Amino acid sequence: MRQRPQRSQGTRRSPRWETTLLGALAYPGNIFLGSLAVLILSLGIITVLPAAIALARAFALWNVTNDDKVFTNTFRQFRETWRRTLGLGAIATVVFAILVADGIFLAAQLTSTGDPLALMFAAAVMPIAAAVGVFAVALTAAATLSTEADARTWAREGFVLMLQHPRRSLLVLFTLTVTIVASVLLPSLAPFVAIALPVYVGVRAWGPKPPVNDEQD
Repeated sequence: MRQRPQRSQGTRRSPRWETTLLGALAYPGNIFLGSLAVLILSLGIITVLPAAIALARAFALWNVTNDDKVFTNTFRQFRETWRRTLGLGAIATVVFAILVADGIFLAAQLTSTGDPLALMFAAAVMPIAAAVGVFAVALTAAATLSTEADARTWAREGFVLMLQHPRRSLLVLFTLTVTIVASVLLPSLAPFVAIALPVYVGVRAWGPKPPVNDEQD
């Protein structure tokens, strides 16, 4: 009897659904690993923003060159940029502490006395906090565009990005809001999404784009 030719196992391709599933799992996996890297690098408190900038640059490498080693690339980028960003980190820590203290105080006033003056101050603080949050994300994205610039240039370019692209700013603000609400409802989720998810969205919104040939493949 004539035997049927057998296909070589070395040339067998994975099913399309399997490839798609593995590609989809890379996104939450790298966001989780990026968050873990930021947690480690943020132990110095004032290094939170420098760590976020390093993470943004690692995300940009992933987006542009398909280099998905986000965890190790975050440490490499931090080593290259921390001297430039440590001053920004100190300023960001002070601003964040002031906003958190104001928020706690106003929340306590509103829940205990319902003071209309506290409500007025809360209405004024919330837009400021939102603008600061969007600006911080835009700054991390600016660090992926002018990779050799200094921190002052990144801050200036981040401010320009925030103003020039209001729809993208609204997208980042929406991501920040959802992330904060989810972190309040599920505190165990906060360490894994609180910084990495808004930074990732900011890089996709404002950061460098992959080459045209890669987008068409």
